[in-house]
Amino acid sequence: MRTKFMLFSAIAILITLGFAACRAAAPASNDPLDGTSWELYAYRKTRPIEGSTITARFEDGQVRGSAGCNSYGGSYQVKGNNIEIGDIAWTAMACLEPEGVMDQETTVLGFLQAAQTFSFDAEDRLLIFRSDGEALTFMPAE
Repeated sequence: MRTKFMLFSAIAILITLGFAACRAAAPASNDPLDGTSWELYAYRKTRPIEGSTITARFEDGQVRGSAGCNSYGGSYQVKGNNIEIGDIAWTAMACLEPEGVMDQETTVLGFLQAAQTFSFDAEDRLLIFRSDGEALTFMPAE
C-alpha cells in the first residue's frame, strides 16, 4: 500500500512539474529585433557626423536610444518584415557640436517614424526602409 502511495505521489509530482514547465516556457517570439542593440552606420547613404553616435535598442515592443544629442523612445511592432514605429518622444537638449548634429537627429528620428520594412544584409546589418526605398543602416552594437 505504501509503495503504491509513493508511486502515485511521484507520478503526481512529475505531472505537476511537467505542466509547470509547459506554462513557464514562453512562446517563441516572432520579433527578430527584440533584445537587439544597434549603432547607426549610415542614413540615406551618408555616414553619421563624426563625433555623433546614434543607437537603437529594441526590447518588449519599445525602441530606445540616443539620436546623437537627445535620448528618444517609442513603441514598435513587427509583422513579418514590416515594422511600424509609433510616435517617438525625445528629450529637448540643444547640441551645438558637432556641427549639424541637430539636423541629423531630426532626419533620423523622422526616418524612424516613417519606417515601413526592415531586413538584414549579408554582413548582419539591420536595414530599416521607408516607402521611398531609402534606408537607415545599423551595425550590431558592441
